[in-house]
Amino acid sequence: MNEKYDEHYIASVTALGDTHEVVTSQAVFTRNGIKLVDTGTRIHSAFREKLVQHKLAPPIDQCLTVANGVTQTALRERAREILDSEPRFQLIRTTLPGIERLLNAFYAAPLAAPLAFKLTVAREQRPEIYEHSVQMTLIALFLAIKSRMTDRDLATVAAAGMLHDIGELHIDPELLRPGRRLEGGEMRHVYAHPMTAYMILQEYPQFHPEISTAVFEHHERLDGSGYPRGLKGEEIGPIGQILMLAEAVTTLFEKSWRTHGASRLSVMLKMNRRKFSRELVDHLVGLLHGGQPQGLDSLGEVSAEAVVAQLDQLAEIFRNWHGAYQACAVDTPKTAEAPLVAFVNQRITGLERTLLETGFHPDELAALTAGIEEDAVALAELQLMARESRWQVSDILHALQRRRDELGTEGGALVDGWVARTEALLQD
Repeated sequence: MNEKYDEHYIASVTALGDTHEVVTSQAVFTRNGIKLVDTGTRIHSAFREKLVQHKLAPPIDQCLTVANGVTQTALRERAREILDSEPRFQLIRTTLPGIERLLNAFYAAPLAAPLAFKLTVAREQRPEIYEHSVQMTLIALFLAIKSRMTDRDLATVAAAGMLHDIGELHIDPELLRPGRRLEGGEMRHVYAHPMTAYMILQEYPQFHPEISTAVFEHHERLDGSGYPRGLKGEEIGPIGQILMLAEAVTTLFEKSWRTHGASRLSVMLKMNRRKFSRELVDHLVGLLHGGQPQGLDSLGEVSAEAVVAQLDQLAEIFRNWHGAYQACAVDTPKTAEAPLVAFVNQRITGLERTLLETGFHPDELAALTAGIEEDAVALAELQLMARESRWQVSDILHALQRRRDELGTEGGALVDGWVARTEALLQD
């Protein structure tokens, strides 16, 4: 774990002490044996500078208790509140024969005291992480129930879901602010959070390796396009596969439910068949069909001109790559086979293949609007497809940034030129 970024977690811990009774249950030492804080001391913001200056032993979570902290009962009750009050979760409630088995998984989930403390820090200081985790766990449990998992497995899924983003507590909150554009090495810190969570959980035998491994895998993808290790297919365990789909769905719900209802989720599922388990995707498709989701015709007026512009930009991104790649293959065939160039080509052609399978030909995107200018439903579906495709292009750019060192420098000029043109188009 990056020691520099522990300062952000300690800042949250000490700030928690300003509003809650946070007390040391054992003395806090530096790793070279110097006592910093004695047992029974009330911790608050005044301790921040003292604690961030040292590497601590044992980890700070093992040294502290907090009044009214997160418990399994509190998790179950918060999950029940979401199912009762959040419209997007009514689909789950109406699709399952009952919700008690799902809710009881929160109560049965293992929760070591230091990890419960960590969730309390999230709930009180980083509520966006806590709420996201509860909602993601609800979707993961729905998928686990539909997959006929045992009650023991449901408890494991619940624990993994609630703990999947604890690594984000060690990241500068500014880097996670919505709309924040990550620069240079900042992306590396965000992409490291599954590994950070894994390193935390491996210290607890009850959570390692089953839960820790699933948490590590929650941003992987079956086609190898995920992170942190680019795992593929069966290299990702069953619970990891549930978490990664539940994470994608939850993020989509958070960003677009109020404007697009279940419609964007439907488009996303169509366009990501290679990334997620087909069986799990089918469970979500059944959820949408059974829950009478908001339709595309309720999205409001959609401009045919705006849709054409988005489709033209997408087609230009494809043309720019293929033009540069084909010229390279003719002039310098060896460069066209370089790992960096081959990586981009594989990802771009993969996206084009997905579009074809979904019914959209990459070379004829704008032509799809001909004759449907007055059909708001059809235009809205095209717009959602274009947005999802643009998001996947952005994902290719992020993956390039993550893996640039391992892919080498040969072909860098070709790739950098395409990246620059693509970023300009995506900003329009």
